Formats: sequence, structure tokens, C-alpha cells
Amino acid sequence: MPRERKRPTSAAVVEERRLIWAQTGGRNEPALSEWDPKASQLVEALLGVLGTGSTVVIRPGSGGRSVGVAIWEGDYRHPPKWCYEAVELDDWAAGVLLTLNVETAAD
Repeated sequence: MPRERKRPTSAAVVEERRLIWAQTGGRNEPALSEWDPKASQLVEALLGVLGTGSTVVIRPGSGGRSVGVAIWEGDYRHPPKWCYEAVELDDWAAGVLLTLNVETAAD
């Protein structure tokens, strides 16, 4: 199922992508190797999930243009979070850290 866009793509960006595709057959989107997520926050979130005894599965999607992150608690798999930009991965990590901090405070 296609993902919904959070904000509309500007006409200039649409035209730029059309021209690039017409000229090169490619798209003007950063590859995963060009993403720059907040590394320390992401690692802290991943290790925090692992510290609860859960499993984290990270996989590429959309032809290498997205990252899917799924958390397994025993045999239960939470729905994967698909991130199409580094900022979405940052938001996922921040949300996990917030959840982990709430759980820690409740203990």
C-alpha cells in the first residue's frame, strides 16, 4: 500500500523530478547511504529496545529508498515503522526513547 504524503510536494519539485527522470531515467531522492540521522539518538533507541529483551529488525524497502524498523516482543511483532526520510527515523528514535523513559519512570 502506498504511503500517504505528509505534506504536498511543490510544483517546482515535481517538475524537477520529471526533468531528471526524462534526462537520466533516475530520481532526485537521496539514497540510504546519504541519510544523516541523529546517530547517537538512534543507537540509544536501538540499544534501549534490545535492553528490554525485545528484538529489532531493520530492513530496506522501496528499492533502497526507505527503512523499515520492526520490534518483536517474543512472538509478537509490532507493525514496522517505515521511514522515507532521515527525519522520520529521528522521530521514530525519539518516540522510542520517550516510551523507554516513561516505562523506566513507572518502575
